[in-house]
Amino acid sequence: MLDIKTDADAGYIELTVDGMVDRAGYEAAVQAIETLLKTHKKINAVEIVRSFGGMEPSLWWRDLNYSFSRLDAFGRCAVVTDNGWIGPMARFFAAFLSVELRTFDIKDLEAARVWAKGG
Repeated sequence: MLDIKTDADAGYIELTVDGMVDRAGYEAAVQAIETLLKTHKKINAVEIVRSFGGMEPSLWWRDLNYSFSRLDAFGRCAVVTDNGWIGPMARFFAAFLSVELRTFDIKDLEAARVWAKGG
């Protein structure tokens, strides 16, 4: 499941992953990002990963292509999780990107939101 919340005025998106990411959830997230980018040069994001049950196989290539096409679209990104491997993986990939990325534990969700919004 992928839950999406946005703040259009702030140029902010919050994605919560809890289980498998299906096509409908993925496409809704892409649409939300594209909508924000119509009025903001860069957007800030919080991705909360409660559990990751994978992604529909047909979405892997779509996600890779879309992600590379939008590398410059994000300012700050906070990855919030208690899943041990996700934080280190996010930090590894962030080293190759222009996005400002930080990882947070679930207990620090509010701090992640404040940081991502520029506080």
